[in-house]
Amino acid sequence: MESKFCEEEISELKEGLTPFPEDIFVADQSWLSNYLLPMISINLEILTPDLKGTVIHFLNPTEPYEGIIGEKTTDFHNEFCAENWIAFRLTEDNKYAFLGNEDYFLSASKHKERVDNEFTTHIKTIRENYQKVKTKYKIKGQLLPWQDNNPQDFLYRLGGEMGYSNWTNTAPVPSAFEMSINESGENLRNDGISISYKGKEFIYVGEVPGYNYCGDGADSILMFYEPESRIVLFTYDWT
Repeated sequence: MESKFCEEEISELKEGLTPFPEDIFVADQSWLSNYLLPMISINLEILTPDLKGTVIHFLNPTEPYEGIIGEKTTDFHNEFCAENWIAFRLTEDNKYAFLGNEDYFLSASKHKERVDNEFTTHIKTIRENYQKVKTKYKIKGQLLPWQDNNPQDFLYRLGGEMGYSNWTNTAPVPSAFEMSINESGENLRNDGISISYKGKEFIYVGEVPGYNYCGDGADSILMFYEPESRIVLFTYDWT
């Protein structure tokens, strides 16, 4: 399923885009809100009519403070979640079920003896920034993580083709998935990059900097979706 839609630097909302969505995690994983901040929801009908009613959500993790997410919790990785990659299954009512363990997150209570004041201050600051940006959005309809005269884009890219960058070699994709990069030919889709699950290829949905919504975060959060399994996959680019 290939999307021909592509738009970059989206500064004005269109139908199907909803910033700061509420109630997007399954009830028995409400703890996800401790670690992940919902930025914007996307009705995938924008990309292709076949996905009408399928709504997925960009998330900004509150960690890491330094390094990459999952780097210090390798004992709690699995086939779906590893360094710099996390995955969810989208329920029929468009909520996320995390395909990992809560202890994947370094800020989980199990790891409280392993974190320092700088880490906990970072978590507190990014959450406070998020609430400030959310409040300003409700008043002004813009993303204002810094100066009020410097609104940020709601999305850097929506649809189109993914591009080769740091995220492709920061850390291997989790074992449930396959990623191949073919640099040998010309006119290859997606810079010759393919990510799949059980032979089914992910759609590249788009990307956005985490700091547009939180004043901090990855330079680019990339999101992918596989329609048959309803798996949503995230990775992060740090420039």
